[in-house]
Amino acid sequence: MLKKQTRMSRGKATLILIAVLAAAGLLTWGILSLVQDGQTTGITASRLPCPYDENIKAFGHSVLYYDGMSIHCMSATGAVRWSFQLGANAGFDCDGEHIAAWVGSTVYILDQNGNSSYNDNLGEEVQFCRIGKQYLGAVVGESDTPRLLVKDLTGAHMDEEADAYKNLILLDLGFYGPNGEYLWTLALDVYGTAANSILNTFEVGKMNTGEVSLGENITYRVLYDNGTLRVINTRKMRAFNYRGTEDTAQSVLVYGWRLLDDEIPERGNALMLFSPTSQSDSIYDIRELRLISGSSVDKRYSLPASCIGATVWNRTIYALSATQLLRAGLNDSRFTTFDLPLPGEATRLVDTLSDGRIIVACGEDVYVLTLPRGNLISGV
Repeated sequence: MLKKQTRMSRGKATLILIAVLAAAGLLTWGILSLVQDGQTTGITASRLPCPYDENIKAFGHSVLYYDGMSIHCMSATGAVRWSFQLGANAGFDCDGEHIAAWVGSTVYILDQNGNSSYNDNLGEEVQFCRIGKQYLGAVVGESDTPRLLVKDLTGAHMDEEADAYKNLILLDLGFYGPNGEYLWTLALDVYGTAANSILNTFEVGKMNTGEVSLGENITYRVLYDNGTLRVINTRKMRAFNYRGTEDTAQSVLVYGWRLLDDEIPERGNALMLFSPTSQSDSIYDIRELRLISGSSVDKRYSLPASCIGATVWNRTIYALSATQLLRAGLNDSRFTTFDLPLPGEATRLVDTLSDGRIIVACGEDVYVLTLPRGNLISGV
């Protein structure tokens, strides 16, 4: 009787051991699956119902496209959310929440749903507009005698400037500050003995706060980063405070490099991604990248394949070749590669959506690709 009980105990023990091993195996598989999912996910592609064109821009989680008559807002999966008719020869600018559109002398302000909060004829030909958190900036008039108008998002007149731009060509403008209450403009003086770029800074509704001569090196980008205006030209990246006073200690030499993309967080330093000018200006044969952030990060990456574009999103670098997507965290020493789920070779990285997708041209077709995620990298 005792022997029979012993045999039954051993049988139970065997069954328990098998169950424990099976549970351990399932647990291990689950952990590995979670870790793998945390490191990488597959890339999916959605085709957009529009041909490739320079009039395609990211708009938060959506995509904007102007077809020559109307502006269309599409979801990342290709569904047309809304359309707004503008007419021929229109232009538009957007942030993640609003759109400024113009055609002839008429300006429109649209929200995320395509509703117009303002439209008006400004009485002069509109050169271009820029939209911010609170304000719209419109440059009107002749190219060498421009006038700057500033309105709030309901169209109320807030400011105007013309004297500062006599005999100048206004190239660009943007709003900055915690609530977009400041405005920078970039102008070009082509009538002097040498071409000269001029940076003006304003507080909307108040007096001009600063004017800086930037010299003859071509200035092509201005960013607001962690309380600092980063003014980038073909030689160096200069730093100014909100009133236009330069901090020479933050100047960075970028000769031979061109800014490709940037990620500006609500807090902390921006991540600015550069590529060699000779590789990115026209031939899009990028083999090296440079990441600059604040005063402590200036890192270079060698790409394992020639790429046609690159972006930085969620503190991760992504580079696009004709057939693959490359990913590297800020502290990674090498890139991970992923095959592209496209019917042909990628020909252009168009833009980056705010939710971790990129717009990619494949010949005449346009796709939105999801970016493979990685573990959150600590860093700058």
